[in-house]
Amino acid sequence: MSTCLREKVKLGVSKRTDFPLQRRKAALLVIDVQTYCCDGNSTYYKEESLPRMLSNIETLLAKFRELRDHDEIVSPPDGVNTNRNGCEVIFTAIQALTKDGRDISLDYMLSGPYFAGLPKVGATIDEIFLPNIRPDFSGKGDLFIPKTASSVFHSTNINYVLRNLNIEQLVVVGRITEQCVESTVRNAADMGYFVSVVTDACASYSQTSHDQGLSGMRGYCRQVTTEQVLEELNTDSVS
Repeated sequence: MSTCLREKVKLGVSKRTDFPLQRRKAALLVIDVQTYCCDGNSTYYKEESLPRMLSNIETLLAKFRELRDHDEIVSPPDGVNTNRNGCEVIFTAIQALTKDGRDISLDYMLSGPYFAGLPKVGATIDEIFLPNIRPDFSGKGDLFIPKTASSVFHSTNINYVLRNLNIEQLVVVGRITEQCVESTVRNAADMGYFVSVVTDACASYSQTSHDQGLSGMRGYCRQVTTEQVLEELNTDSVS
């Protein structure tokens, strides 16, 4: 019997809230939390939004990695996903594939001189990421997928990777709420993923902008807190 979540959806009846997180089907997607982007002149961003986001992402990373790397071997009745516990961790960050950045999206090219300094091909993990929030390749290992446009679905092979991992649920965190996060969420929903946006693990330059982003993607996702994500993962016996 198939365990695909999509097959449980009833047209006109099912709601996004009917599908809490299941460990074997979920991945944490961390968007643009990198040294290059984590600055800004806004007091709200520096003193409220950014610290809150970073703290909650650290908490979520620890939980997802713990569950992913657990030694229990999963053998479901249908034989799918044997020895895969789910709870994958995927980082995406702005990084060009060329030395001069000529491959980045037109939108990025038109976004001002700041984008001339984005990481280029050859940049190391140490150069791209913050000390405490970065891909960790120990255990089963995180994934890192560089992107060159607002939505990781438009400029990378992430959909192919997620399908290979049998991921159906995306837990999305990062920055900026109304820009790259919203673009990614809308694309993910259209491509058939169950999306949960962690509202207190996303950041923007003002409360107004953050709220506008959440409002703009409300029809494409569940909106949850870090605490709710942890509760759902702790409640789910590997399903």
